[in-house]
Amino acid sequence: MRLKCKRCGAEVEDGDSYVLKDERVCEDCYIDNAMPQHPCDPVAQSGVDKFSETFGEVKPEELLEEQRKVYEFIKEMGKVTPMELLQNFGMRQGELTQIFIVLRRFKLAKGTRIDGETYCVPWDYQG
Repeated sequence: MRLKCKRCGAEVEDGDSYVLKDERVCEDCYIDNAMPQHPCDPVAQSGVDKFSETFGEVKPEELLEEQRKVYEFIKEMGKVTPMELLQNFGMRQGELTQIFIVLRRFKLAKGTRIDGETYCVPWDYQG
């Protein structure tokens, strides 16, 4: 039997669905929910800072392919909305959040408010 994911609307087989807070969801939404969703976590940032002190800064070419593509797009555009990134790369919100957490932790990109709207910008953005 096929059913619709209550989060994203994707059709999945009943046996391939998961229960999340009394809702039937697809595997992607289940995993997205289980992953950390806080780009500005000071404890995690402290760990990354210690890592960087010991091993050096992470360079963009050391990122995973998807992370590097998102970083390069942000750098090239100067500022982009999360929606523009989602549309350009055809990814789910959870995927973008995980990529942005990595970029934020390694001080390659950050979020900022411009005229009341949230943008993803390069870390050195002065606006």
